Amino acid sequence: MPTSTPRITVGLPAYKGADLIGKCLDCLQRQTFSNFEIIILVDGSDEETAAACRPFLADARFRMVVQSERLDWVGNFNWLLQQDLREFFCYRQHDDTTAPEFFEVLLQAADKERNAAAIYCDCQYVGSDHVEICSSIEGETLYRMLRYFEQRVTAAPVRGLIRRAAIRQAGPVRSDEFRAPLEVFVWLTKILRWGSFRRVAKPLYYRLAHPRSFTSEYLRSSEERLQAVRTTYFTGLLEAIMPLCHTPEQRLFFQQRILDRIVANWPASETTSSEKIIAKCLERLRFEMNTHLLTQEELPKIFQRQKCRSNSKELERSRMRTIIYRVRNQSQVAKILYPKSKMRSFVYQIRPLLKQLRDTMNRLRALG
Repeated sequence: MPTSTPRITVGLPAYKGADLIGKCLDCLQRQTFSNFEIIILVDGSDEETAAACRPFLADARFRMVVQSERLDWVGNFNWLLQQDLREFFCYRQHDDTTAPEFFEVLLQAADKERNAAAIYCDCQYVGSDHVEICSSIEGETLYRMLRYFEQRVTAAPVRGLIRRAAIRQAGPVRSDEFRAPLEVFVWLTKILRWGSFRRVAKPLYYRLAHPRSFTSEYLRSSEERLQAVRTTYFTGLLEAIMPLCHTPEQRLFFQQRILDRIVANWPASETTSSEKIIAKCLERLRFEMNTHLLTQEELPKIFQRQKCRSNSKELERSRMRTIIYRVRNQSQVAKILYPKSKMRSFVYQIRPLLKQLRDTMNRLRALG
């Protein structure tokens, strides 16, 4: 048993998980890296789950706290974040497991990249061929934010190792009246402000998908709830990213990117105009008293930009003008990300061209 200070605090909240949590705890005991501590947080005085955990408390690394009231996932998650965390925090769901080398492999990657806020691996779904992948996100802060919107970010980073310093900077997870199903992604955006996301390209995390899971429950929600949750996601993303924007151009750019993401993924049985979606988002912004994140003075520019982007999509469909469109767009983005550095702006603009050239050369080598 390790005697030095643990490097990892594992937070494991559980509720009505007596049938599954034993396998999860046994998996943790079998980790090849053993210098960690585990806080089992049983929600809502769930005595059956607590009883399933007690045999593992003989291991000095394990301790258990039973909440007298039901806090739900956000309350439990935030309670864990407020504890005296070690160098890394690892959130573990009671129905998931990992490979024995999970901690060891992720720590090796973390020690090589001190600027990584979250280090995580691919997620294999049990009983399925599906593997959930979240690519690494690196670079300077605003560039990382842009990458966050350009790719599909999953919850994989929250299941890895997250540095304590990044957590203290991010603060707690936002809550809402809808059980906050998307607020973990807002929290991950705040984690990303501190440093990069580092993917370890190995499926070492095993996720069990079942009808009783929180995700399954959310996906069965009414259309009204799904739409309401999207508006809280909108305000959360603004809250996460606007403090990073130091010019009016940067604010407008990311406000539009956030709206584009909400509009593109708006849950509706029938087509809803972008104007109506934006109106619902603004209503939520007023409800949360966060109108400083998107002011009345900025709204006309947002609506004008929305029209311009619709025209740009039509332009992009023309093959003859696609290259011109992409070069122009890359140039505009470069000025937003690096307003004070012509060199960085230039590097950002030519990066796609260099990648395309490299890919072409690789294809030619393969043929030759």
